[in-house]
Amino acid sequence: MAGKLELMLGPMRSNKTAELLRRAEMRRQYAGQYVLVLKPSDDTKGGPGVVESRNPNGHGKMDAIEFRSSDPWQVLEAIKDTEQKIGKRVECIAIDEGQFVEDLFLFIKFLLDKNHDVLVAGLDLDFRAVPFGEMLNLTWLVSAYGGSITECMAYCSCGTRALYSQRLIEGQPARYDSPVKMPGDSYEPRCAEHFILPGRPH
Repeated sequence: MAGKLELMLGPMRSNKTAELLRRAEMRRQYAGQYVLVLKPSDDTKGGPGVVESRNPNGHGKMDAIEFRSSDPWQVLEAIKDTEQKIGKRVECIAIDEGQFVEDLFLFIKFLLDKNHDVLVAGLDLDFRAVPFGEMLNLTWLVSAYGGSITECMAYCSCGTRALYSQRLIEGQPARYDSPVKMPGDSYEPRCAEHFILPGRPH
């Protein structure tokens, strides 16, 4: 019997992490499940070993196992150790900022095949408005294994639904050729009309 995948996608400031933590808490509180929360090392929100939502009204934060974004497979040992410690199977694994995780598709498929339910939250597009990491590939796993896809909503300052994450560097729109990961940047949710990408080739 395989697990199910709950996928939460959206731009910056769409409460993806808050929704992930809400579902993890619901499973813990009402279903009596053990939920193991994971955090890739490239996630800079919160402190080390903590998954934290930027939404002050959401489910604030949870302790998490932090792993190298380039190697999610190292988590398997932590899952095994946790199961030995609690004396039962880890029913659910929650991963925040999935867009940073390499080998994400194969790693999630492995967990589902091992009968873990999996919750994944992450950006669907990067600041250049192209697919970020392997997040969109996970929609196939929802189709094949069952579960759900939630499009988390954000809004542009004009009131229109925001589909894009506008990267700002010192208050100005970042250029297309700037690195995907860089310190000192900030983001705003933007609609198509107000999304600006200087130097875009097409």
